[in-house]
Amino acid sequence: MGTDDRRARAAGGGPARTGGARSHGLRVVPGGLGPLEPRRLVEHAEAALEVVVGAVGGPDTGRLGRIPADAVGACYLDLWICDRLLRHDGGDRSAAAQCLVPLLLLEGVGGLAAALGAGLHRPEPAAVEYRRRRRVLVRAARERSPQVWGRLARRMDRLAAGEDRLAHPLTAVRHRALPPPLPELVGGLEEERRRLATAVTREPAADLRYGPAERYALLTAAAACADGWRPHGAGVHDSTLGVGARRARLCGALCRLSVRLDLPVSEAARTAWRADVLRCAVA
Repeated sequence: MGTDDRRARAAGGGPARTGGARSHGLRVVPGGLGPLEPRRLVEHAEAALEVVVGAVGGPDTGRLGRIPADAVGACYLDLWICDRLLRHDGGDRSAAAQCLVPLLLLEGVGGLAAALGAGLHRPEPAAVEYRRRRRVLVRAARERSPQVWGRLARRMDRLAAGEDRLAHPLTAVRHRALPPPLPELVGGLEEERRRLATAVTREPAADLRYGPAERYALLTAAAACADGWRPHGAGVHDSTLGVGARRARLCGALCRLSVRLDLPVSEAARTAWRADVLRCAVA
């Protein structure tokens, strides 16, 4: 399992990785616990998803019901969001990544417990490994540095000055040129981006509460997901997935970020991409 199509990785389009969702071997992360960079947390979350998908056997077995399937797809999307944020917003030095990555990954990996069901607390290797990886994410979420908020406030000062990525639209593509459900998702996020950009020009960012800082980080993640996307001829397309894999991931990622921002999302925008994303997750 990886957050990008394997062919893209083979062509140099993504970071190297080991194993796959269908490989049942458990990876060992060397070294003891300590402050982990966001990219290392992504590795732990990816390993947790791999071991869970390997344990339940994938959709062909009929053992992924609706709730576990949703959990697997959600975790996969959170991994993809974090990967895009790290690629497009300064890597491990990104204040938005340091704020969001531990929380997004903990939420996604925590939801995988539904897929393990009654086996979650048993001594089987898959459950033991899942619990170990999740503990790393719990600790990382608890130990986020307070300095992150100051760094986010400085980023919002740049936004007020028109010098930040969020001073510009999420995508240069006209909404009418986007395939559904992207016009709805991009439109809602774009309206929220404009609201935040207006708010930071009226009140110094250092005086804003944590809520606006987290909204800034979530919108930065949305911009990272949309960066470079084109409605035609871009991204990886696999006819076996129905919709282009990149398009399905983008729809799912923007939906999850919209929900986290408390933006209204229609039922169609919540569900149109689910089957394709699940196929990506277990491929």
